[in-house]
Amino acid sequence: MTNRVVNSHDEWSHLEEVIVGTPYHLDYHDDSSFRMFFHDNLKDIDSRGVFYRRKPDNRFRDECIEDAEGLVNLLQKEGVTVRRPQGLDVVPQVATPNWRAPMGHALMSRDNFIIVGDEIIETSPLLRSRYFESELYKELFTEYFERGSKWTVAPRSRLLDRNFDYSYVLSEGYTGPVPDDPFYEIMFDGAQIMRLGTDLVFNVSTENHRMGSRWLTRHLGPEYKVHEVCVGDNHIDGKILPLRPGTLLVKEGVDLNSLPEKLQRWKIIRYEWFDKPVESEQDGVPFLASQSIGINVLSLDEERVVVQDIQLPLMRSLEKAGFTPIPCQWRHGRSLGGGFHCMTLDIRRRSEAVSYL
Repeated sequence: MTNRVVNSHDEWSHLEEVIVGTPYHLDYHDDSSFRMFFHDNLKDIDSRGVFYRRKPDNRFRDECIEDAEGLVNLLQKEGVTVRRPQGLDVVPQVATPNWRAPMGHALMSRDNFIIVGDEIIETSPLLRSRYFESELYKELFTEYFERGSKWTVAPRSRLLDRNFDYSYVLSEGYTGPVPDDPFYEIMFDGAQIMRLGTDLVFNVSTENHRMGSRWLTRHLGPEYKVHEVCVGDNHIDGKILPLRPGTLLVKEGVDLNSLPEKLQRWKIIRYEWFDKPVESEQDGVPFLASQSIGINVLSLDEERVVVQDIQLPLMRSLEKAGFTPIPCQWRHGRSLGGGFHCMTLDIRRRSEAVSYL
């Protein structure tokens, strides 16, 4: 137990306080960083470009807001304190000396931050539109800092085309332009990292990620161990999630041999392929997450797990393993690029800095 205002070491201990993202707008900026990041989901439609600059309609936005509020209400009923980032009335244009982009929405809170113990770490965004998204969390983080938490900002790439490592997307069929004078810089999202006490499992598929892993290792020091794995392009929580010590939820197709040896011996609950569409398509709006978005669950403790309400096979698997699934509506997770784990940021769990690996 701790009296720290910020305290989160893992993905499963009793959740006391969380930030839930705010969908103040749901548009996206179609540039090279966008197409690189979402390549695995865009590659089948990339050559047609049918989604170019198409905005989601009002119904889509209203349903997203309704579902996000539904999650907030559910968490509050389960005894969790919920905080929200700032929302804006208009979408600001942001700029560096090298590019301009509209600011991204503040819905997927897990992506741009990671909580390690009592420290808030702002990670190094891979999308230009999300470069200044952390501004919408500044008032919350300042409050936590004034109440005793640590607060660190990782080095940020300039996000020039030449700063990206294209090797992964090239291996997956990317056919766009590739700079002939690469200069790699640190880029990584918080959602690439799975927290197991003092063991951090970091999904690495590019040199940008590898540089981020090295930075995090040096920053945290010898108390923590960063384990590099490669289970896909970017975020690990679309492939694997620990539900409690000794139990992993793992997507079908993930090679367990790619995980740290001790983790391979944990009990595995396989997320089976969902054989019907989890979301209806909107003409011109791309799916930014895979059909298996339902794996992106949020644990409230070692028993209760918030699950997308249509994921009946997953709920049966969880019940069989001794968990209590709590269904919650989330109609547009594929279009928005994330589920309940992605759109939340644990601020305080009843967790401790112990080693599991």
